[in-house]
Amino acid sequence: MGELTDKISNFFKKNEKIKLFLIILFIGLMSFQIRAQTADMEFTESSYLKEMFSDENGRMYLTGLDPYYYLRQSENYLNSGYSHVGETMLEVDGKKVPYDTIQYAPPGRSVGPASILSVVTVIVYSIWNSIDPTVTMLNAAFWVSPLTSILIGIPVFFIIRRNTLSNIGGLTGAFLIITSPSLLYKTSGGFADTNVFEILPLLFIVWMIMEAIHAQNNLKKSIVFGSLAALFVGIYPLMWSGWWYAFDITASFLVLYTIYEYIIKSKNLKNVSLTSGIFLILGTALVSVTTGISGFFNGILSPIGFTKITESAHAVGWPNVFTTVSELAVPTVNEIIVNSVGDIWLFLAGIFGLILSFVSFRRHKKEYDIKYALYLTLWVLATFYASTKGIRFVALLTPPLAIGIGIFVGQIENILRRYEKKIEYIFYPIIGILSVLTLIKFGSEIPDIILPTTYVPIAVYLSIISGLLLLVYKLSDIISEKDHRVKKIFAVLLSVVIVMPSLAASVPFYVAPTMNNGWKESLDWIGSETPENAVVTCWWDNGHIYTWATRKMVTFDGGSQNTPRAYFVGRAFSTSDEKLATGIFRMLSTSGDSAFDRNSTLFKKTGTVKDTVLILDEILPLNKSDANKVLINTYGLTESESEEVLSLTHPKTTNSNYLITYNRMTDIAPVWSMFGNWDFNLPNSTENSMREMGAYQKLSGSAEVVNGTTVIYVPLQTTSEYSVINVVELTNNEIRTANVVLDSKGQMLQMQNSTFHKLILKVDDKIYENEIDSKGDYSLILRLEKFSEYNYQVYAVVSSKNLENSVYTKLHFLDGYGLDNIKLEKASIDPTNSGVQPGFKVYSVDFGESYLN
Repeated sequence: MGELTDKISNFFKKNEKIKLFLIILFIGLMSFQIRAQTADMEFTESSYLKEMFSDENGRMYLTGLDPYYYLRQSENYLNSGYSHVGETMLEVDGKKVPYDTIQYAPPGRSVGPASILSVVTVIVYSIWNSIDPTVTMLNAAFWVSPLTSILIGIPVFFIIRRNTLSNIGGLTGAFLIITSPSLLYKTSGGFADTNVFEILPLLFIVWMIMEAIHAQNNLKKSIVFGSLAALFVGIYPLMWSGWWYAFDITASFLVLYTIYEYIIKSKNLKNVSLTSGIFLILGTALVSVTTGISGFFNGILSPIGFTKITESAHAVGWPNVFTTVSELAVPTVNEIIVNSVGDIWLFLAGIFGLILSFVSFRRHKKEYDIKYALYLTLWVLATFYASTKGIRFVALLTPPLAIGIGIFVGQIENILRRYEKKIEYIFYPIIGILSVLTLIKFGSEIPDIILPTTYVPIAVYLSIISGLLLLVYKLSDIISEKDHRVKKIFAVLLSVVIVMPSLAASVPFYVAPTMNNGWKESLDWIGSETPENAVVTCWWDNGHIYTWATRKMVTFDGGSQNTPRAYFVGRAFSTSDEKLATGIFRMLSTSGDSAFDRNSTLFKKTGTVKDTVLILDEILPLNKSDANKVLINTYGLTESESEEVLSLTHPKTTNSNYLITYNRMTDIAPVWSMFGNWDFNLPNSTENSMREMGAYQKLSGSAEVVNGTTVIYVPLQTTSEYSVINVVELTNNEIRTANVVLDSKGQMLQMQNSTFHKLILKVDDKIYENEIDSKGDYSLILRLEKFSEYNYQVYAVVSSKNLENSVYTKLHFLDGYGLDNIKLEKASIDPTNSGVQPGFKVYSVDFGESYLN
């Protein structure tokens, strides 16, 4: 047995490249397998829901919202013959450019060159579709993040290995980055976004820079690695608009490290200077090629503007939607720590590893080397600051911390190797106890960790084979190395202690898509049954899905949410004035921003956003002649100025307009109603919590028919001692309501008058509306759908008083009741959120012609 283990150990030592290949293969495949779990659709056991969230071939839709923007661009790239990602080519400023006619439309937007994401998606599609013709671009896009994430752990492994000469440390860092909470969701199967490309180039840049500096006795290697680093920064802008943070960090490091090498009169100064010069000069040139010279300078100065990303309002006075985007919510320090690497202890290990990177054990004697610590310190400081500006930036902090943790493990292994006798009675008991506790807590997860999914068989086989071969090698290495056996065992155990919690937290992993066949039914109707000039208006969050699924113009979306349209769309849905809402929809769907942007006649006349909005809110509900009188007589516009404004607010020819409501829009009412009720007289710095907003609260309910009376029960409050139920009785079109207080045994304690302002009841096609308490602050909205002769499905919603008569209330809960110009056209199931069903609804807006009078 000993002879066999010696042979195995010696084979891998003599064939180091085979061992490295197996390590790289294992890291990459484990990263892929963990991210492939989403394809199993374990978010539900219901076959109905699995079918609802998958296409006609049973393949799951994409997760998230932004991926549909990149999916549409990928389809455009293929359909244009690999020439551009726009919907068409249009002439802008005398030059034909790719143009997206349906995003932020009208008028749409020009688009840049094809991103790396689109190119990779098309490549995956072309290969897979040639094998299986049922494969769509959506199916290919699903796998882009897992495939590209295969590379995430590889540079981390080599950076740590270069610093510590420890494969165990390298594996530790690699596994931490592939299981990072902040990265896993947005790089998993179905999330076809740029998140992988946000960190991958920088990892390769750091790796190449370090290799260039280490190649001090090989000028050619130094030039090659320095040039590769410059190449990666040159193509970075094609991957992510935030490329500048990598350039700024690396440039700062190279300048500081070159100065340091000069001060200490290092023998490696020439090599470091050469590497710095290559990166700075060639990198600058390549970035300027991909972005333009102005793009380069704007990029490297971007940190200045980045500090203001979540101010409550723009300098020009419009509300800042970014303050309500969950990704840009300012996280606490604890949230930054947990989302970056998992917990405080790993965070501290990363910082301690950064400190330990000052010490080099690569040679026989201990030396001090600041380059890793300097690079990692700049990296951590920059990305920690970025993390304080929004939770979405926490993922940028993960790579330097993962590298720091890997260095920590690698340096502990080196310390054990050099100073075992001095520290064995401290380290060994601690590592041993932690190992036992870790295995007790997470041991049951090991089968899932080894085999997260079997969706892609070849990945399963290769990951198991590579893992087993590495296990055989490590066991043989431990057995054959008698003098270092204990040290190696405890080094492995330390790695297990650190990576096991993260690995266990990543299995099982599943995410439900947003897109589904219920929505698809209505979106297909828009795509096929509405005019070519149709404009879809809704809140911005699902806009990318709508443009992809319908190929029709959309008012605004996830790439254009922070614009004045947030105010106007929020205003249209939150107002009770249908004429104002219709006027807003007419203006946005036909002239876009032209009536109120900084170049508009109205803005030039008023000079302020506040006064521009005031005038528009006043004239949009009016017909053209009345609006003209207001503009001239009240606000002093000339006849020609008034005509110019009215040509945009009351155009003779309009685009068709269709509205969408859906169940989640009910939940986010505080957001869109806050923007819709925005008080422009308040200072820009006013916190959102101090502004007027509305809200809905969904409640459960039940109903039955007793002796010809429909009785509805809506629980309002439940404690361990009592419960309060609102009871509504409908008899012969008469409504009675009261609150009943019951004890814990269900016995009635008392009956109280209802304190709701209004009760709005929809039963089949009939609407009942009663004012109950004029002093009430909330109203109860009930919608009954009959599912048997004596029973109803009850949808109950409590509305704030300022939304009880809103356009949204009349649309979503009452199917357009009380509205003259907005008509329900199509309704389908919304499985993404609780609420009324069908919960995904499409309405047409009839502008008529009377507004032209």
